[in-house]
Amino acid sequence: MPVLTLHVLGAIFLLGGVSTLVLLRPMAARAADVAQHALYQLAWRVQLALVYTGSALVLVTGLLMWVGRFKLFTGWLLLGFLLYVAAVGLDGAFLSPNLRRARSMAGEGSAPVEAAAMTIQVVAWFLLVVVVFLMVARPF
Repeated sequence: MPVLTLHVLGAIFLLGGVSTLVLLRPMAARAADVAQHALYQLAWRVQLALVYTGSALVLVTGLLMWVGRFKLFTGWLLLGFLLYVAAVGLDGAFLSPNLRRARSMAGEGSAPVEAAAMTIQVVAWFLLVVVVFLMVARPF
């Protein structure tokens, strides 16, 4: 399978997983205890299956293509990589630990922490959308 195909597949997994989490978090925050636990379990499985897999594929195949095809300091590529690192950093530093905590304490979560998690999830999603735009349009 060509590297570009794996890269695009990873981007689909990553953006699809983050989009799913953007939709699941508010639903889980408002749900009853049993439904909340089930939604957080589903969100964790999406995190493992789509977000982590897609993130790894995008990183590895992106670096392989960058080294082989483009100059090191191509503007759109460098900006896209930095925004990708920011989105993955938000996910790894805050969103994943928060989702693990919410999964184990379903029904006992605090509203401010969950509101912050939803906001950060949307910011991470927006960063990834900008990265996809930069990779497709190559504006500069």
